[in-house]
Amino acid sequence: MFRNCHFRLFLDYLDGEQLELLLRLIQNVGRQMNNNPLAALAGSMDLLKKILETTQDVYWVIDKTGRFVYVSPSVVQQRGYTPEEVMNMPALDSIHESDRQTAQQTFTLGLEMIDKGLTRLPAGKVRLRQTHKNGSFVWTEVVSEFFFNEEREFMFVLGVSRNINELVAAEQQLKA
Repeated sequence: MFRNCHFRLFLDYLDGEQLELLLRLIQNVGRQMNNNPLAALAGSMDLLKKILETTQDVYWVIDKTGRFVYVSPSVVQQRGYTPEEVMNMPALDSIHESDRQTAQQTFTLGLEMIDKGLTRLPAGKVRLRQTHKNGSFVWTEVVSEFFFNEEREFMFVLGVSRNINELVAAEQQLKA
């Protein structure tokens, strides 16, 4: 389905237990593909779902219009919203007002590069404050990558948001 998809985005953020689950997934798929490809796919999806449900990082997918089409359940823990609530708001609304311009510029630049014919964009990393349902904000490190289909048409942006509140607080304390 997707050629040259790079899943380093996920690997960088998985902890030891989650990496072990992913390794088991890969090994099981290899064994099961010989016996029953549909069962292998179902088992793979099940394991991937378990990984996404147990991580504290928020994985998400945004379409070309800037709308969320997938948000992992961990968003409840990180930002207080359910995945459904987040998917019903424009992606920019999830970002602190002061950081929206940075996020919009990053997304727009990616789309402009696509319009100019580039079909391989490097994964981007940016720090953003994201809104919490309780009115506060959460410092996050956001890593995202644009994905294309076999015809080199832009499909979606896949991203992960990691809570870095403690890191930012430590950095600010060192500056003081």
